[in-house]
Amino acid sequence: MPGTARAKDIVADLVMHRIEITSGFSGAELTLFGAVNEKGDAVAVVRGPTAPGGGLIGGTVEVRQKTRTLGIWMTGAHVRFENVPGFYAIAASRPLEEILTFDMLDRYQLGINERKLPAVSASSPNISYYAGALRRIRQNLGLYAAKVGHISFIGDRLCRTSFTFPSAVPTGIYNVDVYLVRDGKIVDAQSFPLLVNRAGFSADIYNFAHRNGAAYGVIAVLTALLFGWIAHLAFRRR
Repeated sequence: MPGTARAKDIVADLVMHRIEITSGFSGAELTLFGAVNEKGDAVAVVRGPTAPGGGLIGGTVEVRQKTRTLGIWMTGAHVRFENVPGFYAIAASRPLEEILTFDMLDRYQLGINERKLPAVSASSPNISYYAGALRRIRQNLGLYAAKVGHISFIGDRLCRTSFTFPSAVPTGIYNVDVYLVRDGKIVDAQSFPLLVNRAGFSADIYNFAHRNGAAYGVIAVLTALLFGWIAHLAFRRR
């Protein structure tokens, strides 16, 4: 009948939908729970913010290669990518290549190497080399998971997994996608947001620094001079 709602084949959710970064933040771990109506495999993906800004924020990111000329390190060729997630992690109930075809992995960009990084400008023809370098840099920072995490099933219906977020996790709105797979195909999916933001005193400092860059720089210099002078007096008394 028209308008009849179809029951979801997979239902999942996080234990919380918000991570607050405070002055003592050292990372976080979030647990995802899910349930399926019939036996199958599950895949879960967390993609970080892709807002413009570059750096750890995501969005447009430029990768440059350093070259050594006459004993001096200089900036060489570059490639600029867009829609780069600041964070990427994936988990599955079995190895991805065992439950999905390459075409499905490529279509849904499931896996760190299947994640497309579109280049908008380049001074080198070897774009894949720079894309690989960007992935390795993010992996070293803990922002891109080097391995596929594991989704554990409790019986045939209930499943769970956890995602780890490093202390350098960028702020913004994340997307969490959960897929149900049967016979090599994705038969159902669910998506929901995750918010990562700053809170408390660290948020006040962060906002002030971005809204009043010049004033923040002056205060930082004066603070450094003050502590240097105090340390100098302490050593003189000894």
